[in-house]
Amino acid sequence: MPQSNIKKNTLMVVTLGILTASCIVISMFLTIHLDNIKLTLTFIPIIIAARLYGPVGGGLVAGLSDIIEVLIHPLGWCPLITLTSILVGIIFGLLFKSKYNIPRIILAAVITELIISLFVTTLWLNLWYGAPYFPTLIMRIPQVLIMLVLKIAVTYPILKAIDRIPFLNTASSKT
Repeated sequence: MPQSNIKKNTLMVVTLGILTASCIVISMFLTIHLDNIKLTLTFIPIIIAARLYGPVGGGLVAGLSDIIEVLIHPLGWCPLITLTSILVGIIFGLLFKSKYNIPRIILAAVITELIISLFVTTLWLNLWYGAPYFPTLIMRIPQVLIMLVLKIAVTYPILKAIDRIPFLNTASSKT
């Protein structure tokens, strides 16, 4: 294996590890819980991984952070929700790896919040924990709407900032 590939792979593994750790720290210490509403910025490291390394990077950071967080702070684990997290990272990677714009950001937020978080995650909660589907869905609407707006507002500046960091740009352009 050429020396440049070793450096590239090492940089990718280290970067994804740091982003995974960031996701865990944000989830454990910087998440706001208000009654039935959970507000978090854990999507930021996932978006960064997706922008730098595409669907695989986004999916890895989302999935690994979910699994490691459960190992560190076991409150119950639903593998279906972990798969959903991975799917969110993949969607970010598909929409943000090559290019991004406001319509793609809105599309990513709508898919990940309105479709996946509201409907799919609610279904998993119903199947895994027995939570009644429609009452749970209605209860989750405020959280999903707040997170939808938050994702749309924060994603564009994050993506622009990533593109301005030469080190990150160079690291991901070879993948």
